[in-house]
Amino acid sequence: MRSMIRQLLPKPAVNQLKRWRTVYRTTIAGVRHASDYWTRHHVEIPGEGFRTVTQSLSHYKWRNQVNPGHIELMPVDDVSGRVVLDYGCGPGNDVIGFGHFSRPARLLACDVSPTALAIARARAAIHGINAEFSQLQESPVVLPYENACIDVINTAGVLHHTPDPTAILREFHRVLKPGGEVRIMVYNRDSIWMHLYLSYILMIEQGQYRGMSPDEAFHLTTDGESCPIARCYRPAEFMAVGREAGFDASFHGAGMTIAELEVLPRRWSAVQDRRLAEESRDFLYSLYLNDRGWPVHAGNVAGRNGYYRFHQR
Repeated sequence: MRSMIRQLLPKPAVNQLKRWRTVYRTTIAGVRHASDYWTRHHVEIPGEGFRTVTQSLSHYKWRNQVNPGHIELMPVDDVSGRVVLDYGCGPGNDVIGFGHFSRPARLLACDVSPTALAIARARAAIHGINAEFSQLQESPVVLPYENACIDVINTAGVLHHTPDPTAILREFHRVLKPGGEVRIMVYNRDSIWMHLYLSYILMIEQGQYRGMSPDEAFHLTTDGESCPIARCYRPAEFMAVGREAGFDASFHGAGMTIAELEVLPRRWSAVQDRRLAEESRDFLYSLYLNDRGWPVHAGNVAGRNGYYRFHQR
């Protein structure tokens, strides 16, 4: 049957099927070891660790500076008196943000990595922040919290690394109080990262990821080439995931990365290079700059970090 299908398909489609099969097998193999990967790999940890409040806050400030727009689109200073969950807390950046700039009634944090949890727990102790930490299992997807007990769920840069984000969102729906909200950051496909940095600079100028499409190569460019999963979404796509899990979903906007702003002047070189796919050339040609000097596409900032708000229906 497979050979008959191949005979009916044009050669480019057959090659595409082969590439997707390879990516699928690689991803599935990697998913089995995702918790191991995130135990070994920590984003933005200073070499000496966190020893003082001043050092911790300086790192927190730097983390927001290299992701312009993040703190405006995912604030931490507006949750006083509320029960807050930081899902996928990593080294505790948002735990520190919530605990330092707000006064939550209860602050919960969870992650699949015991090492990340140890770092976040020690860091919270330095600040004197009372947070409750829990280690998660990848499967089955079950949060260790009661029904309807949380006001705000924060998850930044996490769901795009998971094999079943819909299952996680359904758990969010279960533990969220009526009137609560989920604040999410996932990678945005409509971005300088996808259409200029990856599609042109890495793949055409530097010749990396030969035989792959930009969508196939994306997960190799964000959190280390051995990162098992890193998806990117158009806003409509991710809002559809949220609706499937039972939420009213809205796109809150996009933020930039410093890396994207650094390469932005190369867009005209990319537009005139006919080796670049027409989709990416059209995207880059259509950009205009807002009053902050950030690129805008179809009314939205064209950055890698996409922000969403989900509410119960």
